[in-house]
Amino acid sequence: MLYWEAQRRLNEVRVFRDLVREYFSHTTWDNMGRRRPMRDLSELRTRINARIPSTVINCYKVGQSVSVVYKHPMYGIDGHVNVIENLFSLDSKRIPLATAFDYLDRTIGIYDKEIASLRKRQWNPFFWIRLGFLWLIGAPFRLLGAAGFNAVAVEQSFAGKLAKALWGLVIGLVTIVSGLLTILASLGFHTGWKDILPWLHRH
Repeated sequence: MLYWEAQRRLNEVRVFRDLVREYFSHTTWDNMGRRRPMRDLSELRTRINARIPSTVINCYKVGQSVSVVYKHPMYGIDGHVNVIENLFSLDSKRIPLATAFDYLDRTIGIYDKEIASLRKRQWNPFFWIRLGFLWLIGAPFRLLGAAGFNAVAVEQSFAGKLAKALWGLVIGLVTIVSGLLTILASLGFHTGWKDILPWLHRH
């Protein structure tokens, strides 16, 4: 993940958390123990619902689960409940709203730590060289995916892994040779094809 992507995802999670906090801060409990809005919150609820899918993805992107083990009080059936996707029905399941905030806060903490590392890494030229190398290795599989093939299945197959290794080797050799020629050229050596081909024929 690049610095700018991590920063964007962090901002999305923070905005979502603020919206959820604002929504539930304007609710209260009635005499039946049910949560009720103190004013019209339909527009705010719509905005929250629109952001739920991306928020779940942003949490999973850094390995943060947003699910809890849940046992139905009547039937005793165990299962998992996504507290973000089921944000507005947590009360009926007797899951504390604080659980959702806990997961969001943990996600924000992970992104904060990741961004601090990525901020330093973005100035490291070797990071961009490695990123470019990985991008080139994956280019053939992206082309297969664009052509309609199952690029993931091809890449994970034995033939795909072998082809990826060979392609990576070729790119690595080309990179090394290009680097050596650049160094030789900077030292005053002639590195044009007319200069290199005779040398290759002699060796």
